[in-house]
Amino acid sequence: MVDYDWSVYDRDWMGYPPAKQAEILVDTLELYGDPVAMAWYPDGTLPPHLEKHVYDGPLKLMHCQYMMRSRFRLETYILDGTKSRPVVGEAPVCNGDGYVGLAPIIDGTDHGAWNSMRPPTSGLKAEPRIYGTKAASLRNLVNDYTIIPNVYRYLAIAPLSDCPFDPDIVVLFGNPKQMMYASRALQWNSGITPKSRTGPGTCSSSWAEAYMTGEPRYTLGCFGVFSVMAMNPNHVALSIPSENMPQMASTLNNWNKRGKVLFNEEPHDEEREYVIGPDDEPYVKADLYKEDYVNWKERLDEPYKTWEERRKEKGLGVPKEKHGVC
Repeated sequence: MVDYDWSVYDRDWMGYPPAKQAEILVDTLELYGDPVAMAWYPDGTLPPHLEKHVYDGPLKLMHCQYMMRSRFRLETYILDGTKSRPVVGEAPVCNGDGYVGLAPIIDGTDHGAWNSMRPPTSGLKAEPRIYGTKAASLRNLVNDYTIIPNVYRYLAIAPLSDCPFDPDIVVLFGNPKQMMYASRALQWNSGITPKSRTGPGTCSSSWAEAYMTGEPRYTLGCFGVFSVMAMNPNHVALSIPSENMPQMASTLNNWNKRGKVLFNEEPHDEEREYVIGPDDEPYVKADLYKEDYVNWKERLDEPYKTWEERRKEKGLGVPKEKHGVC
């Protein structure tokens, strides 16, 4: 019997192993929460040292919820099919585990009808769904969804800073500015531009598509990522094939060493001087950097009127909540 040497298949990370990648990303991009590493294993291919991470505990969650636990709690999970998710029919279960190859797609998905209407026999109230017509639902499903084949037994999920396996992809979560700089770091030497697809589920259009295409993918989100997964509504998810990670980490590290500052812009939106200043006074940006410059909030005879106040003056409505306003 040959002594099988699993280390033959260990990845060469070009001097930037996953833990080092994570520390560079967290430091330079100022991430809150770890990047999440993911890897897929068919039956019979899980290395023995990972068997202890196969989860058989009481949590019953969707794969994206385990991702959030890894991100914030620094926990590792290897999901054995759908054994650790809620039972279909006993709790809300979306198609996400099917899109990432852990399970067959839920019955009835292929014709698109149940994404445009409630099944009449479901006992649920008829109400608007994701799409307005069965045709729109089917077009989106056929043309835009990425579905990993249901040929895998295990999905491994871990924080990148303490990852016991070689990732297939890495998912970053952060605000658009953080993800813009992550994208720029990817482009720095390769010229690769991360592409976006919004409409399908985030699991389908971000991590599943990055896995299947070998290209970085981001998305503006979906209903499930904000409700089931509970991602910050001001964040986006950027999924990166792991083979791109060493170069990306190297670029961010070199930027940092060479003094490239990423987060140094002036206040945004209504806090900017060119917005606050009146229309009958000059605005010269260079003046802002003079020692004797006095900002407009101090110079105005009357306090600056916000967009909300101006709309109310005109008898126009304003949002009940200020989504995304800092």
